[in-house]
Parts: sequence; structure tokens; C-alpha cells
Amino acid sequence: MKKINSLSLCFTFAGCFLGAGYVSGQELLQFFSSFGKMGYIGLLLAVILQVIFGILLINLAMKTGIFEMDKIIIPWEKPFLRNVFGVLEEILLFGIFVIMSAGTGALFEQIFSLPFWVGSLVICVITALLAIKGVGAMVKVFSYFVPVLVAVTLGISFYSIIKNGFPEIPSVKTGENPLLSNWIVSSLTFVSYNIFGSIGILTLVGKSVKKKSTVFTGVSSGGVMLLVIALGILFSISVSGGNVEKELPMLFVAKKINVVLGFVYAFLLFGGMLGTSVSSVVALEKFMETKSEKIRKKPALTVIVLCAMCFLLSLVGFSDLVGFIYPVFGYLGFIALVLIIVNYLRLNSCRR
Repeated sequence: MKKINSLSLCFTFAGCFLGAGYVSGQELLQFFSSFGKMGYIGLLLAVILQVIFGILLINLAMKTGIFEMDKIIIPWEKPFLRNVFGVLEEILLFGIFVIMSAGTGALFEQIFSLPFWVGSLVICVITALLAIKGVGAMVKVFSYFVPVLVAVTLGISFYSIIKNGFPEIPSVKTGENPLLSNWIVSSLTFVSYNIFGSIGILTLVGKSVKKKSTVFTGVSSGGVMLLVIALGILFSISVSGGNVEKELPMLFVAKKINVVLGFVYAFLLFGGMLGTSVSSVVALEKFMETKSEKIRKKPALTVIVLCAMCFLLSLVGFSDLVGFIYPVFGYLGFIALVLIIVNYLRLNSCRR
């Protein structure tokens, strides 16, 4: 794979998180909007922490030459602990893929009035074809879709705010999620599951980054992009009446402005979901290769089986999956974040 520059890293880092829940508005509503002003402070905190942990992970991979997600989390020779975190990481990556597939099903249902399963099947098939090609295909998907998706999303947000006015404290009541009791817990949980789910992706990217300056510039730029687009989405949904009953509230806002814009945003939203799906499957398959000789010999078959299983599980429904899988793994991921910090400090201490 070719060397990744700062711009490619920026789009890849942002693309890891700009999946179905994020850009559709569903994920941001559930984690931040219902907490009012403090929710926005929580969002800022979450993005800052995402950037910090993103830099730590890529630097760890570059310094150690270790690209397996279980070894990055557990640097000590503790097979049991590595297996525990490896299995949890695999489950979360697969869960993210399932959510992206369910999100596509909701997208096709909302924009084309097609049965839910059609959209899920489409993204599973395309993901399988791209994931077989590996990390290079993942970076290309992000590089093509992320900048356009960000630009169009911000355009919709600015239009909504100009047309409807700028609220003092944009807030949308989404109903109480018992797993997200307050803005601090919600913010930290958001960071935890996002970083835990991206460990396998970011460490793979670390193979192709050669300079420390590239890591800082690329990840920081990606973080700024995430913050700006998140604020734009929450503001525009708030001033447009909330629309929390919709599976994809931001798509509803786009359609409300213009039918054609709704179709354009739907296409770009699909690209965001596809990028996250491909990155999750690539990271999952590469990790499984390190654990099994049979999988190493038949990577394409592994990808196809994963996509088939994902299709069946995605039929559960989009918002229900977002509200359950992400918070649960957010709590589990706290331990991983602590271990990443310990590993990084230990490495620096040994070097000194």
C-alpha cells in the first residue's frame, strides 16, 4: 500500500466515525442532544479525546511495529487477556458493520420506499467486493466520499440555520436511554466505543504513515472536521423541528429542503456507511488472519461469510442497534483506553 499523507489520514480518521449513526444524526442525538448545553460541552470533550487516542494508537503502531489490535492493548505476554480483548474487538467491529447495514436498510426504506432488507443486502454485497481488496480500497472509499459528504452536510446545516434561525441552546429530546445517564457518561462512552472500534483500523493505517508530523496534522484535522460537522448536524436538526422519530433524521432535513438534495445526501450517506463497513470488515478479517492459518489461506471466503451473517443480523433495526450496541461497548472499552495509555507511557519510559 502507498504511503499515507496528512490529507489522506485526515479523511481516513474522520471516515472511521462518519458512519450511519453519525452523519444521519441518530447517534449524535442519542449521545448528546438531550443534555442541552452540557451535551455540547460533552461533544467537544469527546472529539478532543478521540484525537488524543487516535494519535496515541497510530504512534504506538509506528514505534513498536505491532499492528495486531490485541497486542496494542495488551503489550505483556498475557494470552488470556489478549484473547478477551481480541474477541471483544471482533464483536464490536462486527456490530458496527451490522449497524451500518441496518442504517442502509433504513436509508433505502426512507428514500426509495423499498423493503428494509434490500438496502442491507446491497451494502453487504458491495462491502464484500471492496473488503477483499484490503486497506487500499478502504482508504480510497474514505478519500472519495468523506470530503464531499462533509461539504454537503455542512451546506444543509448552514441553510437550515439561516432559514430557521440560530437557537441559543440547540437541544432535541430523544427519550431517556438508561445506559446514558448524564452528559459525562455519555461523552466518555461515545469516545470509548469509537476508539475501541477503530483500534484495528488505525493500527493498520500506522503501517503506511512514516512521519510523526503526518500523524498529528492528519488526526487533528480529522478531529476538527468531526466537531464542525457534528455541530452542524445537531443545530440543523434542532431548528428544523427535531425529527427524532425518523431513523435517519438528517436525511429528513435534506429532503425537507429539496427532494433532489435528499437523494444527493442519501447517496453520500450511503458512501459514509460503506466506508465504515469496509474499514470494519478489513480490520476484522486482518485480525482473524493473524489467529488462523485457514483464514489466512482463504480471506475472500471469510469476508463473504462475515457479510452474509451481517445481513441476517441487520434486520433487527437501526436505531435499536445504535441505542444498545454502542453504549454497552462504550462501557467495555473504558478498560481498553486505560491500557492504551499505560502501554504508551510504558513505551516512552523504556525508551528513556
